[in-house]
Amino acid sequence: MNVVFILSDQHNPFFSGCYGHPLAETPNIDRMAVAGTRFEKTYCLSPLCVPTRGAMFAGRYVHEIGTWCNSTPWDGRSGGWGHYFRDSGVLLTTVGKLDFMADRDHGVEREIMASHRSSFDVHSLYREQPVPVRWLKKQQMDQSGPRDDLTIESFHDWDVAVRSAEWLENERPSDRPWVLNVNFSEPHPGWPCPPDLWDKWNSRVSLDDLSEKYFEPVEKLHPYHQEFARHQVGAFSTDEEMRRGHAAYLAHCEIVDTCVGHVLEALDHLGIIDETLVIYAADHGENCMAHRMWGKMNQYEDSIRVPLIFMGPGVRQEAVESSPVSQLDIFPTVAEAVGLERPPDFRGMSLMPLCHGDAGAPRHDFVLSEFHANGAPAGMFSISDGRYKYVECVGERPMLFDLENDPQELDDLIVSAPDRGAVKDAVVRARRWFCNICSPQAVDVRAKHDQAVLRAELERSGQLVKEIEKRGYKPRTDALVPRDDVVPEGYTPDGKLL
Repeated sequence: MNVVFILSDQHNPFFSGCYGHPLAETPNIDRMAVAGTRFEKTYCLSPLCVPTRGAMFAGRYVHEIGTWCNSTPWDGRSGGWGHYFRDSGVLLTTVGKLDFMADRDHGVEREIMASHRSSFDVHSLYREQPVPVRWLKKQQMDQSGPRDDLTIESFHDWDVAVRSAEWLENERPSDRPWVLNVNFSEPHPGWPCPPDLWDKWNSRVSLDDLSEKYFEPVEKLHPYHQEFARHQVGAFSTDEEMRRGHAAYLAHCEIVDTCVGHVLEALDHLGIIDETLVIYAADHGENCMAHRMWGKMNQYEDSIRVPLIFMGPGVRQEAVESSPVSQLDIFPTVAEAVGLERPPDFRGMSLMPLCHGDAGAPRHDFVLSEFHANGAPAGMFSISDGRYKYVECVGERPMLFDLENDPQELDDLIVSAPDRGAVKDAVVRARRWFCNICSPQAVDVRAKHDQAVLRAELERSGQLVKEIEKRGYKPRTDALVPRDDVVPEGYTPDGKLL
């Protein structure tokens, strides 16, 4: 069979109907869940665009290919699934955002409307200094609301959906297997909205709808997450700003769902939907002020969990799989769908047996996510077995959450019950698993070394100052210091009240 793999940007699965949100309107994604198998606990490789996308296509962990952050895009030299498909005679076509290093061979035989990473987010290159407040993020979140010049059809994702449908109708090959990867940029912020969508969602969202995790005090967070809440200005956002953010985010989830629907309609129209494996996933999540944080780039479930739904021939309908899986499993599944073996040099496993309901299907003992970038003084690694999630914070104490009994992650068991037998066992088990993958401390040293080398290269070329100024900082290279014009009235640049 052939494959359509739809990948959205920053879609927290909990903001969709099939994953249980009481308000979200995602009928097309929900349709896939009814017609297929929904994976309940899918984890991204890193809660940031560049590293997670590069690692997914490379079929390796982030630390294995050095795609640490949004300044170190994947260059394709490690080889990846695109190279394997191309060498095996399978056409891989992508439409939309890829976020790889520009002008490199990533194995993709045909790229359409592709965007690659040429502007570097230099926050990750200044991890030795106190984490700066990212005041431009505050301005971005303040844009959540109506804008008269917007319609759904004016968004770039609509163009991606239309172009994908055109490819399916006019350009898909008939003489060899094919994989179409459709890349949407929604619901990544900012979140300006078409007026009709804003009016609908602004009238529906109330603070009374939001659970306790959205009101957790900053001072209760882990020290690294306290730093991140300041960096992403969640620590300075009001409850009303949070409510407006939820309204705008739900509107943009509806926008991406509409675009997903356009691709599904094309498959219906062409009569090939029943013979095509269709996959919906996202690159990472969005906190939407859970635990007082905007964005991703942390180790809470809102940030590292992603939707993953399969629909197609032989896939169980209305099925929910609760064992933990990884983005690394997507391409082995695609390979099996198009009739290929999984080469031994790629990580991950095919999820097709689980989609088929095979009682003896293999399952992961654990899945790993890692982060080496903005707002964190050092590397953060999480290992989840589906119930317990252990978070290793290099240079700080770890965290542990019982996701079964504490799905909102309000009780860090390392703090509240470090001597409980089950807690000790979970910590020992997670650290044993780490021994089979990597040393977090050694990986952190390597990441920071690579970032320091890149910073020096960008400074020599003159690009560093340009990137610094673009992100709201003064044109100096020794430290990130916010410009006076981006600091809100009543605050100092480092977030203190005047």
